[in-house]
Amino acid sequence: MRLQVLIAGLCASMVAAGCGLVLGISSGEYDPDPFDLDGGAAGAGGATGAAGSAGAGGAGASDAGAEPPPCTALLDDLEDGDSAILRCEGRVGSWYTYNDGTRSGTQTPLPGRPFVPVSPGHDPSDYAAHVAGSGFVSRGAGMGFDLNLAPGGAKLGYDASAYAGLTFWAKAAAPTHIYVNFPDRNTDREGGVCEGSGCGDHFGEGLDLTTGWAQYTVMFSALSPDGWGVPAPSALDAAHVYSVEFHTAKSTVFDLLVDDIAFVP
Repeated sequence: MRLQVLIAGLCASMVAAGCGLVLGISSGEYDPDPFDLDGGAAGAGGATGAAGSAGAGGAGASDAGAEPPPCTALLDDLEDGDSAILRCEGRVGSWYTYNDGTRSGTQTPLPGRPFVPVSPGHDPSDYAAHVAGSGFVSRGAGMGFDLNLAPGGAKLGYDASAYAGLTFWAKAAAPTHIYVNFPDRNTDREGGVCEGSGCGDHFGEGLDLTTGWAQYTVMFSALSPDGWGVPAPSALDAAHVYSVEFHTAKSTVFDLLVDDIAFVP
């Protein structure tokens, strides 16, 4: 596996009809969690996220190996061509998609369907994560991955406190504003801290994607919620992070590629 850098690639574009349920987070453009859910869609491990439908991916898929190696900063370079992030000690999860359930909305891959990386990725990478769609008029849509799934599919917190942030490569078919969100113990219902409509106000940061491959970095210290969550935490709980999500706002036409996702040491 390798972390790719610095060269432009080609964009994959495809949209299929369908709908699912919602993630609940933005960076100030909308109120999440219209269905009194929260968090992200279920990861491919089969856990239903506190705010979403079953995520697209395999059931508990993970990179092979009875004894996972020690973790590095690299989360996934997609080069194994499956929905699982790179498995290591204490880190196992899979990619998923989600949307707000608008019946006329279209998305590929659909929530609950297999999440298959597309080709090409960030050059010279062979694969990248891809999501495309339009028509989600209430809360938007996106893709993401869980960081620590139990064998039965329940989401567990991952200790990312040794890292300072997240970096990744991305491009879009047209300039697109996205939010990079981090559901944690305080904002995801799985954590047992927030409750009901008070859940889902995750820490995140908005970014503008361009049509060419570019590297983006978000630092944990710069993340913020919208402020409506109950209780309202003052900072990301980096020692108990559940997921990483790439989210588009409501009424956005989106076609995104993401590759070479890694923590910032």
